[in-house]
Amino acid sequence: MGMTKRQMGLALGLLALLMSTAAFAQSDTPGEQVRLLVVDQTKTFLSTMRIGGLVGALKGTGLYAVDVTFADAASDWDDPLAGQALAEGADPYDVVLIIPRGIDDGSADWVWILSQPASMAPPEVAMGLGVLGEVLGLVFEGAMDPMNSADDLYLAFLHSLYISEGWMR
Repeated sequence: MGMTKRQMGLALGLLALLMSTAAFAQSDTPGEQVRLLVVDQTKTFLSTMRIGGLVGALKGTGLYAVDVTFADAASDWDDPLAGQALAEGADPYDVVLIIPRGIDDGSADWVWILSQPASMAPPEVAMGLGVLGEVLGLVFEGAMDPMNSADDLYLAFLHSLYISEGWMR
């Protein structure tokens, strides 16, 4: 299934909009950055462009230090980091954002945000979670429902697992 010129133009325009918006926001952000790992399970060019726009916008805000890893889990509900280890000497992440491959074919309408609850998180993480929700809404045009550890028991389990494996604080 190929991408039409309109879809390509929309993707590139969205990417340019997000990056320019992020550049303006960068000067307003204070010190400490939130460590974010984006776990990309998508497979199509359009999804890759959206993820690129998302990462660029988040980095541009100055709130986030973003790393991206690609995962090929058997299903959207499998642990995408199973069998992987955090790089030696790397600091754990404050937030892990999991983007399922199901966004490519419409079989998934959610993204997972794993972190401490905003009420218990350090101020920079709490502020970063708000920005993350807004940017996700722009990138996925409101078609994705961000879910966190408070929304689903499986996500709470996955969050705890990542803490015990050293992926998260």
